[in-house]
Amino acid sequence: MPAGLATDHRGRSFLYYLDVEFDETVRRHATRPLAAEVSPDQMAGWYRAHDLLPGGLERVIGQDSSLDTTVTRIVTDTALTPPGWTPRL
Repeated sequence: MPAGLATDHRGRSFLYYLDVEFDETVRRHATRPLAAEVSPDQMAGWYRAHDLLPGGLERVIGQDSSLDTTVTRIVTDTALTPPGWTPRL
């Protein structure tokens, strides 16, 4: 579905894939309220490592990318710079 949306969209499309190992996914998930409802065992059934769309449509963001670096990358790539925004690197 995301690939179809990107292909059918008349304007520019930007797709990103957060490439995070399962152990790190579980660690991050444990910090969220949803952790009480969704167990790591359930997540294991959904997790697919390196589950990229065909055709190289996505830009991969590694698990070591900080929030500020990730936001800066997306804002820069998309040229969707909010008024008064400056990158924090």
